[in-house]
Amino acid sequence: MSLQAGGFYDGTLTAVNLSGARVALLKQLSVEPSMTINVVRLPYGNFNTRLFRVRSDYAFSPRMFASALLQYSSTDHVFSSNLRYRWEYLPGSELFVVYTDEHDTLQPGLSGLRNRAFVVKFNRLFRL
Repeated sequence: MSLQAGGFYDGTLTAVNLSGARVALLKQLSVEPSMTINVVRLPYGNFNTRLFRVRSDYAFSPRMFASALLQYSSTDHVFSSNLRYRWEYLPGSELFVVYTDEHDTLQPGLSGLRNRAFVVKFNRLFRL
C-alpha cells in the first residue's frame, strides 16, 4: 500500500495505491490485483479517479506461457483487456499471439467498442 499527498498544479493530489502481492493460485498460475484512487482538489473543480487492474500469468512450460491484463478506468469509463500467448519454440526464437480490446462502459453492447486488435508476431534467431 502506498499513500501520496502533495501539490498538483494549483491544488492538491491525494493518491492511494493498493497493490496485492502476486498470489500463486497454482504452481503455474499467478494473479496480481491492484487499485489506484486519486483525489484531486483544484480551485476550478475537484475530481476523483479510480483504476482497477488484474494481471494474471499461466505457465504451460518454462518456454510457453499466457498472460492477461484486465483493467477499468473511471476517468474515461473504459474497460480494456490484453491477452498474450508466448512460445519460445527454439532458443531466441518466439511466437507471440496478442489480442487487445477497449470498451466504453457507458455504451451498451458492441456499440461501446473503441478498438480491437489481433496480432501475430513470429521471430527467428539466425546465428552465423
